[in-house]
Amino acid sequence: MKKIFQLVVYLLITQLSLSQATFSVTTSGTNPQIDSAIQFTADIWAVRLNSAVPIKIKFIYADLTAAGPLGITFPNGRKNFSLAPTSNVWYASCLANSIEGTEINTGEFDMDIYMNSSTNYYFGLDGNPGPGQYDFVSVFLHEIGHGLGALTVSEINTGIGSYGFLTSTSTFPLVTSFPFPTLEGLPTIWDYQMINGAGDRITDTLLFANQSIALGDEFESNDLYFSGANASAANFGNPPKIFAPPSYNDGSSLHHFDENTFSAASGNGLMTPFISNQEVTHNPGGVLMGALEDIGWSVNVVGVNQNSASTFTIYPNPAMDFLNIDLSLYSNSNMEISILDLTGKTVISKRSDGTDIHK
Repeated sequence: MKKIFQLVVYLLITQLSLSQATFSVTTSGTNPQIDSAIQFTADIWAVRLNSAVPIKIKFIYADLTAAGPLGITFPNGRKNFSLAPTSNVWYASCLANSIEGTEINTGEFDMDIYMNSSTNYYFGLDGNPGPGQYDFVSVFLHEIGHGLGALTVSEINTGIGSYGFLTSTSTFPLVTSFPFPTLEGLPTIWDYQMINGAGDRITDTLLFANQSIALGDEFESNDLYFSGANASAANFGNPPKIFAPPSYNDGSSLHHFDENTFSAASGNGLMTPFISNQEVTHNPGGVLMGALEDIGWSVNVVGVNQNSASTFTIYPNPAMDFLNIDLSLYSNSNMEISILDLTGKTVISKRSDGTDIHK
C-alpha cells in the first residue's frame, strides 16, 4: 500500500549564502556521550540562525534533585545598545551581539544552562528514548530557546504583577557566571511583544501600571498572545497563545507558548512549558522561528504550515507519489530545501540544483 503524505510538514528553506551562527559551549560534569548530544543540539540551532558573533553557553550538568526541573536557563542581557531596535527593553546578550554585529559582553557567557543529572535522560541522537526516558536533545533545544530570548522578567507577589524587578536572589541557590543585571523595572523584548485578547500591549503602563494588580490579572488571564507578525504568519495568521494560566507559575508562565494550544504533534510544541518522557521534538517549529525573528534575530529558515504559505506553493495536498514545491518567488537560487516530519526527523533534503543532501 502506498503511503499518503498529509502535508502537515515543516519546510526549511536555507539561504546558503547567509552566515550561520556558531555556538561555543563550555561544559562541566559531562562525558563524551553528553558532549556529542550537546554539539548535535547546538548544530540544530546554528543552521537556523544568522549571526557573526559566536553564541557562548556555559553548560552545567548537575544534580538539581529528582523533583527539580529538567533544565533551567539564565540568559545574560543587554539594553539600549547602539543598534537596539526598541529602547528600554532587555535583549538576550547573544541577540544583542548579533544585532550589533560585535560582542558587547566581552568575557561573559551569553547564557548559563543547568541540566538536571538526576533525570533519566536519553542521550542518543535518533529521537528514540526508551520507556521513562526524557530526550536530552529535545530538552536542551528548549533551554537554548530561552537563552536566545524566549523569556520574561515578570513575577507576581500577593496578586501584584510586575516585570523588571527580579534580582540575583531569584536564581537561588544557583548562581550566574555573569553579573546579574539590574533590570530597572524594564521588560524583555519578549514581554514587549505580548498582548491580551483585546490587542492591548501588557507593557503599556498607561493601561497596566508596572507593579499593579491590573498587571497581575493580565498575567493570570489565560488570554495573552505573542503579537509578532512572523510568529502570527506561521500560526495561520493568528497571534500564538502564551502560557498564562489562572494561577501564575514561576518559571513557566509567560516564558512559553500555551501547552494546550501547541501539542508536540503540531510541530510547534518545543517551546511549551511541559514535556513528557519519550516526547521528542528536534525541530524549533515555524512559530518559534517566527517569534525569534520578531524579537530581532536574523533567521536562515522559513517555516510554513500547510495553510500558511504565501511565498510559495505546495501541491497536491494530500500527496502520494510526488510533492511539488513552487519556489518561483525566491530569487536566490543558492538554497537548501528540507522536509521534516513532526518529530524533527529529516525526510528528504535537496539543494536547489536538485542535488540530494539526505534521503
